Amino acid sequence: MPPFTLTRAEVRELDRRAIDGFGVPGLVLMENAGRGCAELLMRLNPDRAPVAILCGPGNNGGDGFVIARHLDNAGWPVDVQVFARHNRASPGDADINFDILFTSGIAFTQYRPDNFDAAHRDQFARHLAPAAWVVDALFGNGLTRALGAPFDELAALVNASGKPVLAIDLPSGLDCDTGEPLGPCVRATHTATFVAPKRGFLNPGARAWTGEVHVIDIGAPRFLVEEYRCRK
Repeated sequence: MPPFTLTRAEVRELDRRAIDGFGVPGLVLMENAGRGCAELLMRLNPDRAPVAILCGPGNNGGDGFVIARHLDNAGWPVDVQVFARHNRASPGDADINFDILFTSGIAFTQYRPDNFDAAHRDQFARHLAPAAWVVDALFGNGLTRALGAPFDELAALVNASGKPVLAIDLPSGLDCDTGEPLGPCVRATHTATFVAPKRGFLNPGARAWTGEVHVIDIGAPRFLVEEYRCRK
């Protein structure tokens, strides 16, 4: 029997059904995902060395905000780098968690991706330098095209830093279904993926980008998850 994996389409469908069919709020799924990733990072980083968390514009960034809150609650030093506009008038789950981060007084720096110049690059490099770990919460399984500016540059800076990286769901820039980089791609030391490994992880070449893969339970009902497992 082939290993249980999920494609990009199956991930989206499973999330939608958990929310609409089983009544599990998206905020609960995001909270469980972020808390599970934070607990993993605490085990990987027991010395409580500083963590830089890079948050993108979608739900992957929202996971990063939750990770930052739980690490901060447990006494791990965090520095959040936000590459998106959040706190909009009609907030989604990621925006709500950004509001919580803001209100909690956790240190963060916010950049406009459409106005990321040399000064911002230097500022980001200064924040990255003291970190012992990097959390890549820029893009998740929904990415279908090569990273554009400034995210291609961020991936290069993270890779050049030599720091251990925990990717959230999958490394930013890696295709969920093929396991091949779409272009520039974050090279992770560990990947915390949700519910099940992604289909692309079966590609032997994907391991060079994902590092060690850890599956995080986000609280999707077992009855629903088993349906997808039995499809394989």
